[in-house]
Amino acid sequence: MVVKVNVSVSQEILDKLDRAARESHTSRSAFLAQAVEHYLKEKERENTEKLQREAARRIDRLREEFGVWDGTAEVLKWRRQH
Repeated sequence: MVVKVNVSVSQEILDKLDRAARESHTSRSAFLAQAVEHYLKEKERENTEKLQREAARRIDRLREEFGVWDGTAEVLKWRRQH
């Protein structure tokens, strides 16, 4: 579903927008829609990277607190005991 919106921009931005849309062989509306979609995807990527960095920091803190854990060694130990 496509909806219409009104956006206020300076004449300078409008001129740049129209020039970019012409160079892309697309309409002003299509160019703006693509630009917004690109911006939102980039923000989502940045947010994902931020969450990954935070997770890595938490893992590092846990490693410092509890030391290195060898999952394979633990499984082998459990198998020998059972």
